[in-house]
Amino acid sequence: MPEQVEEILKDFETYFAKMRREIPETRDAFSNLLSTVHKDGALSARHKELICVAISVYSHCDSCMVYHTKQAIEAGATKAEIMESCAAAIVMGGGPAAAQVRYVMKTIERWGTK
Repeated sequence: MPEQVEEILKDFETYFAKMRREIPETRDAFSNLLSTVHKDGALSARHKELICVAISVYSHCDSCMVYHTKQAIEAGATKAEIMESCAAAIVMGGGPAAAQVRYVMKTIERWGTK
């Protein structure tokens, strides 16, 4: 259900924000790294988000899949591009990675793409 991805994203965002109280230097350093890496450069921000989708699928990280799929959508990625990044993850991660793609698909169902 697409609602599940909303809950995953909200939970991630809530606790990522709370980390600032517990481990502020680490949380801020990670946030700065994320911002720096996802700027357009030799690769566009859209392409970097597609890479993150693939790595998230390979890593089996629900929060990461939802977050980066939504970011890829916001950066202009199409459904075909997102699904091809999932295909690359499946090549590297096999069946366990394929089982994780449902989170990406549910995110697309919830927030849509071109």
